[in-house]
Amino acid sequence: MKQRTAMVLVIGLLMAMSLTACQQSEGEVVADSGQTEETAEEAENETDTSETEQEAVQPEQITPELSFIDSPEFQACAEWNDFEEGYDTDGAILAEAGNESIAAGYKYVEYFCYSKEMEDKIDEICEKYGLILLSGCQIIDTYSDLLSGTGVGDFCKDSENVKHNVVWGYLYDDGTFMIEGNVTLAGSSICEVDYQFARVVKGTFTTAYMNLDFSEYSTRAYTTKEGENVFILCGVDKHPKIIAETEKSFIIINVLGDLSDISDVNDERLEMLADAFDFAAIP
Repeated sequence: MKQRTAMVLVIGLLMAMSLTACQQSEGEVVADSGQTEETAEEAENETDTSETEQEAVQPEQITPELSFIDSPEFQACAEWNDFEEGYDTDGAILAEAGNESIAAGYKYVEYFCYSKEMEDKIDEICEKYGLILLSGCQIIDTYSDLLSGTGVGDFCKDSENVKHNVVWGYLYDDGTFMIEGNVTLAGSSICEVDYQFARVVKGTFTTAYMNLDFSEYSTRAYTTKEGENVFILCGVDKHPKIIAETEKSFIIINVLGDLSDISDVNDERLEMLADAFDFAAIP
């Protein structure tokens, strides 16, 4: 069961990656000769009541819809991460695994797996949640290679105000993929945003991308200009994220670079970033 430590670490790095304003309308008090009963005190009470109601209505914390957080894919990822946090904490098992080569066709190669206990846990999770294993990882160098290799539509369309540049990525046999790139956005100001864009195909056990603790984020729903519903996530000392769901996929965008210090989910640039992708092009 010993695996080559160097290869394991490379795979681990590949898999790592680590989404309501109150409105106050001013009432207009119309004086009328038949309304002489209204006093200054009553008017003041109305103002106090209005202010009290405004204070009571606070923007509520939104959590991405249960189809995401209760999905087998999300739950499986969470269970695996809990297992890893308590497993081989001193690295002794990894050290014992040594540098022996990985056998051809080893089916756990995508999971940074180096012991029989880890293999057994992966099998247990897949059986529990009805998921299949990732397989056939390949590096992609161009955006066109990604589209042809996955069969998805053109989701990084350029426009007058949006210019995409996909740098590199990797994909699996089932169409799960991750790309890194940057996009130039022209709105009230111009900014260039670096990002990681992951597509997780439903029905596959993926140990990265979906390992999110929503208690660490403020979240709000947003509808893109193309009419797609997404969630924008921000947290203190956390990279902002954008989450979308399609019929067959979960999509997670990890925002890097210029926008990494944003902690306000209402930031205009995050909306611009969400608008820069055509989520409907990914089934």
